Amino acid sequence: MYFKRIIAASALTGAILFSGAIHAQEASDLITSEEVKTDISQAMEAVGKYSVQEKDEALAAAREGLQDLDAEIDRREAALRESWDSLEDGARDEYAEAVTDLRAARNHLGERVGALEAGSEDAWGDLKAGFTSAYADFKARWEEADSE
Repeated sequence: MYFKRIIAASALTGAILFSGAIHAQEASDLITSEEVKTDISQAMEAVGKYSVQEKDEALAAAREGLQDLDAEIDRREAALRESWDSLEDGARDEYAEAVTDLRAARNHLGERVGALEAGSEDAWGDLKAGFTSAYADFKARWEEADSE
């Protein structure tokens, strides 16, 4: 299943980023951070396509996606802590703000997952739209953070 690939990719990404001794040829064979991002995006965007009859599957996919997003944000926070002393004040502030924005957007997305879970079948379409909108906001912040 592709969520297992996402989890494996997140673990591999962490290993790649925190291991300074990876040989270039070996690294080219591993899943990249961009692939992790793509897999998470595909999984989260798929949630918006589930019907009300597939609510359980949608919620499971959303929860797994949130766990993967948490792992990605945690990885970024760890990278910030590890490189804090080598960053200039302006860069520290920008990176810390970007991670804080990602965490806030992720939390909003988590609230939308909670609404999906608690919502009635009659409200499913509106709840999915709220989730999709919250994920679009998260994705935009993620893109912004990566461009800095």
